Amino acid sequence: MHARAGIIATSFIGLLAIGALAGCSGDANAAGADNKSSTELVFATPPGTDDPDEQAIMTDLATMVGDASGRTVTNLQPADYLGVVEAVRNGSVDIAVLSQFSAALAYKTDSVDPLLVWPASTEPASFCLARKDSGIQSAADVKGKQVAFIDPGSTTGYFMPKSLLAKAGLTDGTDYKSTFAGSHDSAVLALANGNVDVACTARQLYPTFVQKGVIKEDEIGVIAKSDPIPVGISIVVRKGLDNEAREALKAKLPALMTGNEKVSKTFGITGEPTADPEFSTYAPLVDVAESIGVDLQDLR
Repeated sequence: MHARAGIIATSFIGLLAIGALAGCSGDANAAGADNKSSTELVFATPPGTDDPDEQAIMTDLATMVGDASGRTVTNLQPADYLGVVEAVRNGSVDIAVLSQFSAALAYKTDSVDPLLVWPASTEPASFCLARKDSGIQSAADVKGKQVAFIDPGSTTGYFMPKSLLAKAGLTDGTDYKSTFAGSHDSAVLALANGNVDVACTARQLYPTFVQKGVIKEDEIGVIAKSDPIPVGISIVVRKGLDNEAREALKAKLPALMTGNEKVSKTFGITGEPTADPEFSTYAPLVDVAESIGVDLQDLR
């Protein structure tokens, strides 16, 4: 499933969901968004896990968007990361929180306007996990194994762990085989059930998987940790969103997000965000992508 067909399949599912929501063409979607812009916003969050606690955090974040903008907010969660980008691009969604690589892709392809971006974290972005009885103890041991990544648009579930394995001298498709599980919990469950040898997931989700009993620390351990992501999380908006909403969100949303411990922890928020960032902010992510042989333009 790691082949192009797999990438198209996961993205196509997300786009079908967005298409069903929008009901017609991109131009019609944008026109409809403009008509409702003075009273309501559609807000999208990236796919994560099915855990009710995480879903509640996304609901809280949608409420913050409403409080900051003073508008009624509808919260959506497209099926995959690239589906979120497409939804903003075609006008089905007004505002979205994007993972770092999704934001870089969307900016590079002129699909969105980045509104806010937070500083990089100093913590590892991703953990790669394996069963303790597997003999896999380091990234080098992944050679010849089956790896579960999350999604072709995922920063912590694809780009950063794939970069980690590349630094260990391993090439996807040559030194190891990979698949896209579709979500972080699905990848970890695939490992726990013995369907893959290694699963790579977001660092901040690992304690939750342990606490919830999805994995047992005496059976599954961390074999490698990736570098930190060179850019923080982004809030982006569609290009036609009115200035009143933009200015209200820039003025009020950061304090609401950093003031909520669960939201700030989930999204790795630290420090003060930059408003209306230039593309140069995302340039280090392009370097990471190129280091693993991925052109962000190819993912559009």
